Amino acid sequence: MLWLTDHPDTTAVFLPAGARWSRARAADLPAGPGGAWGLLGAGAECWRYPELSPRDPERCAILIDDAPASQFEILQTAPRAGLDPPDGLVALALTGSRFRGQRQRGWTAARGNLHLVAHYRLDLPAAATEAAAIMLPAVAAAESIERISEGRCAPAIKWVNDLILPAGKVAGALTSTQIEGERIVRALFGIGINLEQVPPVAESAFAPRAAALAQVDPALRGQLPGLFAALMAALDHEVEGLRRPGATDLYARYRARSACIGREVALWPCACDDLARAPPLAQGRVRDVLPDLSLVLEGRAESVRNARLALLPPSCGPSETPVLRL
Repeated sequence: MLWLTDHPDTTAVFLPAGARWSRARAADLPAGPGGAWGLLGAGAECWRYPELSPRDPERCAILIDDAPASQFEILQTAPRAGLDPPDGLVALALTGSRFRGQRQRGWTAARGNLHLVAHYRLDLPAAATEAAAIMLPAVAAAESIERISEGRCAPAIKWVNDLILPAGKVAGALTSTQIEGERIVRALFGIGINLEQVPPVAESAFAPRAAALAQVDPALRGQLPGLFAALMAALDHEVEGLRRPGATDLYARYRARSACIGREVALWPCACDDLARAPPLAQGRVRDVLPDLSLVLEGRAESVRNARLALLPPSCGPSETPVLRL
C-alpha cells in the first residue's frame, strides 16, 4: 500500500516502526492515488511511504492533518469529476472543518478522534447488497473498538448506524453507493469515532449524548493508530465477505449488537426534527430487525424501514414520548 500525507510530523505514528516519509511531487504519483490526492490533498507536493513500486501501486492511504472539508463528501463527487478512486482507498483526517453526519448535521472533527473514509469498487446486485452495505461500517467499527479495548468497550448499534455505550454515543457510520443498472459498482464508507474527545454536537432528541471511548477506557488514549489499523483490516475483511456469496454473517452480527431489540422505541418520519410538532408514526417494543434493516414492532403488522428512532424509557406509555438519555 502507498501511504501519502501532507504533514509528516503528525502522521509519522501511523507508519511501521523505523519507517520514514519521503518528499514527492503529486504529479509523479500513479493515476489513481494522484487523482485521489488531488481531491483530498493540500497542494502539488506530498510525502509518501514507501517508494513507488510495481507491487500494488494503486491502493493508497491518504492521511491529512487538517481537512478543509468532509472527505466523505469530497469523494462522493469523484465520479462526477470523472475520477475513479483506487479500490480500497482509505482517507483519514486528524482534524477538519465542515464535516457532516446523517441528514447533513454538522459536527466537529476533533483531534485525537478517528475520521475515516474508505472507497471500494464493487460489482454486486443492489437489491441483495444495499442493506448489508449500510450494516457493514457499523459492524466493522463496533468490532474494531471491542478488539483494541480487549473487550472493555463493546458498543451496541442504535438503529441504523450509531454506536452507543452506557456513557453515550461514541461513533457513527455512513454509507454511499453508486448504482448502475441493478448493480452497486462502488461503495463509500464514512466512520467517525470519538476516541479521545467528546465533540460539541447539536442536541438531538433522536440521539443519546455524545461520549468518548477514553472516558470509558482510559487505556485507549493515544491509540488512534491502532484503531485505524484495526478498522482498515475489518473493512477489508467485511468487503471481501460481501464479494463472495454466502461468505458473510454480517446480518447476524449486526442483529446481535442491536440496542433496539426488546426496547421501547418511537419512530418519526425521516424529515421530522421536532418531536413536539408531530406525533410518532409508530411506537412500541422492537421484536426484531430484519435483514433489509426494517424494524418489527410488537402488535404492528407492517415493519418500518425509513424513519427516525428514539429510545424510550421502559415505563413510557402510548401517549408519552420522552427520549432516553444514555
